[in-house]
Amino acid sequence: MAEDTELDMLITVVVAADDEQAARTACRDLVHRTGGRIVDCADCSDEEPGCWAVAIRRDCAESGRHVAALSRTVRNFLRELGPDFARHRVSCEPPTAWTVVDHPDLMGDLVEGGERMLVEVWSDGQVLTGRVSQVDSSSE
Repeated sequence: MAEDTELDMLITVVVAADDEQAARTACRDLVHRTGGRIVDCADCSDEEPGCWAVAIRRDCAESGRHVAALSRTVRNFLRELGPDFARHRVSCEPPTAWTVVDHPDLMGDLVEGGERMLVEVWSDGQVLTGRVSQVDSSSE
């Protein structure tokens, strides 16, 4: 039997801030809450003045050989953030699963000045078994 694949998670938060330090500071609570670490901070002011993208890397507790592990990891992360986050749609196209939370009011409660967040999980490059799926985790 083949070993489980390792999964990686990257959380990119788009935040309104005056400078890089303010953007990093705005994400500090999210970093502590999720056990992540900031790996990059980029100025997006060309697209929108005062806009920064903060990339947070988080270790995944889960691993697996099936594509369901990808979407499950994203859904579990959203559930950790709260019920309003857990309603967002998760898409999966192996070896990646992702969701976008484009809800400034909700994001503002999580990160001061937060506008949107992209959560991505991918496998370490090994082939995953299963079919491509699109999972709607909302209760609609």
